[in-house]
Amino acid sequence: FMIDADSGTILFSKDADKPIPPASLAKLMTMELVFNAVKGGHLSLDDEFYVSENAWRSGGAASGGSTMFAKVKSSVRLDDLIKGMAVVSANDACIILAEGMAGSEEKFAAMMTERARRIGLTKSVFRNATGLPAEGEVVTARELAELGLHIWREYPNLYHYFALPEFTWNKITQR
Repeated sequence: FMIDADSGTILFSKDADKPIPPASLAKLMTMELVFNAVKGGHLSLDDEFYVSENAWRSGGAASGGSTMFAKVKSSVRLDDLIKGMAVVSANDACIILAEGMAGSEEKFAAMMTERARRIGLTKSVFRNATGLPAEGEVVTARELAELGLHIWREYPNLYHYFALPEFTWNKITQR
């Protein structure tokens, strides 16, 4: 599914409304909730989030997936967590934020689905903050494009994170 961002004109569409697993593109919805909280003044880029053992085990280096290598029982600034998600698709960053914002990843996923409905995404269902395989978690190509366009339009002062080619955190540079 491809649209012209300025006009909204559909340029290409094939199976645009077919439910598919989001994989790491679910992180766009995670980012939308974070950006919305920053824009609303509920979070500051300097806020720190605690790294639980669950976040470290499920999304950190021990999990074998994409990670920013957050250390268990440490704290990480929101700005760094956003960079971890945007640059390296860090699962630990997503789980840390989910737990910090909602108390658990399960509750955060419910918030993701609820927020998706509020911005007009009627078919997307989220089960976790990372996009790791989960039964019932689906999106459509059309709704992913709409979500990307929404983020681009709604958060122009935060969108720059998606253009970062690399970031260094905890003495580790990742591209």
